[in-house]
Amino acid sequence: MNGSQDGAVGSAPPILVFGADGRLADWSPAAEALPCLAGCLAAGMPAADLEVQVGPGRVVVPLAGGGAAWQLAGLVSPISSSVSADTPAPAPAAQPMRDPAGRLFAAASHDLRQPLAALSLLIGTLDGRLQEGRTGVAERSGRDLLHSMAQAVESMRSMVDGHFDLVRLESGLVDPDIRIHAVNGVLMRLALDVAPRFADRGVRFSVMPCSAMVRTDSALLERLLHGLVANALRVTVRGRVLVGCRIRGDRLRIAVWDSGRGMSAQRLEALRAELARPAGEGAGALGLDLTLVRGLARKLGLGLEVCAEEGRGTVFAVIVPRSVELAESAGKEEPSAAAAPDSGGADISRTRILVIEDDPMVLAALEALLGQWGCSVVGADSYDAAVERIGLRPDRFDLIISDLRLRGAANGIVAIRQIAKLFDRPVPGMILTGDTDPKRLREARLSGYPLLHKPVAPLALRAAVIRLLGLDPL
Repeated sequence: MNGSQDGAVGSAPPILVFGADGRLADWSPAAEALPCLAGCLAAGMPAADLEVQVGPGRVVVPLAGGGAAWQLAGLVSPISSSVSADTPAPAPAAQPMRDPAGRLFAAASHDLRQPLAALSLLIGTLDGRLQEGRTGVAERSGRDLLHSMAQAVESMRSMVDGHFDLVRLESGLVDPDIRIHAVNGVLMRLALDVAPRFADRGVRFSVMPCSAMVRTDSALLERLLHGLVANALRVTVRGRVLVGCRIRGDRLRIAVWDSGRGMSAQRLEALRAELARPAGEGAGALGLDLTLVRGLARKLGLGLEVCAEEGRGTVFAVIVPRSVELAESAGKEEPSAAAAPDSGGADISRTRILVIEDDPMVLAALEALLGQWGCSVVGADSYDAAVERIGLRPDRFDLIISDLRLRGAANGIVAIRQIAKLFDRPVPGMILTGDTDPKRLREARLSGYPLLHKPVAPLALRAAVIRLLGLDPL
């Protein structure tokens, strides 16, 4: 439709477009001009929330992709109602250009992550059951097949993340949020998320802690490091991959070493030339991960370095500005971001967890995985449903896990805060989301709740749960 790009409110009829998940994906300017919808439309709104505002005066047209379009021809826009047929319509006021590409990419990325998230969690559940029922050769064969499935899912996840991030970057939809951050927080999240990928590869993965403070966008820096680690994993068959930092005056050099095959001097010079090209060029030569790394580095104004020796591995490094004035006060906020935290032995059985997730498939997978670990789980698809499930005199939960987007008016942040008030003691919370909208993710990070992205590796989820429960030996 692309009606949201029309300059005139009356150039397209009032139309709302919904994706296959029943959430608002796009709308025409004429729809936004209606009195009942003015100023309240937002991408991702459930159709049920708009039915009351729109009323019965609509025609629903199914779309081929599984979504639907609402034609609101029965409702009168303020412009058409105030101008007679004999009077030429006045020139409409300029409408601000919205971002349909950003909304559609965010919606598509969110929808693709949901089944991947469920599949990843179910694989973790099946892995636990196979460990419980060891049956010799059959058990080993099943575990080998399961590990192959897990690697395939992780590869799909990496490609989905990379493609959508690259499209958003090259379309100018990424807006960095430059702040002062403890780099150790970035390293810890990287370690928790990436370590499971190395578990069955025979490659040792290590991340060295660092107390430096840096001035950059922490989320985009983390995504950049993900790209470097993914590239290292692809070229390292055995040996190790190491992430470490070194201070260079007012800069911090974050390097990713691998013991892979390295490259010849000629290939190294060619790679450096590709990295020096303007963003948007050379994707075929660099590959998805390094193309994204180059684009993010340019967007953040960071330097990139690469060194390699044939047969002895490669070192990629990103140069990040330090916040020198806060270096001494970095403290011990996150004292040890070990690369592969081995928290699997901590006992989380008998833990009561409330899970709020509006996707039935992901909710069922979370319930299965947490139940496999011995947790008592109560699931709900919205804040209202969660309050109803726990009752007027609720037993205290040990942890609340919530999606960011939920059915109804309350999002995950509001849901955790309001439900936690029902208990006599503080209850930790965690946001688990497949959302990629920078504004939503920024809101989630500022909430103070730990944020994990779908699809999350089971080991990373378990490590985060253990940390929130105060059982992490680190």
